[in-house]
Order: sequence, then C-alpha cells, then structure tokens
Amino acid sequence: MQRGFFLMAFLLGVIFPVAVSWPDNHWKSLMPEGEGKQVTMELCGTSCHNLQKTVVSRKSAPEWEKTVYDMIRRGAQIFPDEADQIVKYLTVSFPPGKPVNP
Repeated sequence: MQRGFFLMAFLLGVIFPVAVSWPDNHWKSLMPEGEGKQVTMELCGTSCHNLQKTVVSRKSAPEWEKTVYDMIRRGAQIFPDEADQIVKYLTVSFPPGKPVNP
C-alpha cells in the first residue's frame, strides 16, 4: 500500500509536471504582446500546468479574476500586484468572443 502511494506521489510530483510542461513553447508563442505578458507566462505556465488552458480560454474580467484567485487558493505563489497584472493581461488578451487560434 505504501509503495503504491509513493509511486503515485512520484508520478504526480515529478513525471506528470514535466510531461505537461513539455509542449509549452507552442502555447507561449500564442500569447499576444502586452503589459503583464511576462509575469503571466512565468507564473501561470509553470509547474502546475502549461499555458494551453489560458490560450484557449475566453473569459470576462470577473471570470479571469476568479480563475487567478482560485489558482492562488490552490497554492500558486502569486503576489497581489502580480495577480492584478495577470488579470489585466488575460482580460485584454483573451476576452469573450475573441477567436481561438491554437
């Protein structure tokens, strides 16, 4: 039982994040220029997930804010001023109705 737990923890903690982050260069290339891009790429496309969900999502400002603060509640290491920059960048770059170009 313990052996299975440690194997699962290893896979989820080491192997899975590496596999998920592998294609991130493609998603980074689809991030439009704008204020807050760098902090968004650094803090949102790291160990938890790549930027795919970000690039294909379309949300309003309140929805992006809810998403960013949900990530903080889940453990994302983002300071309040960084969160504000990220929300503003995502709101301008990925609003509702903007075509998705993956």
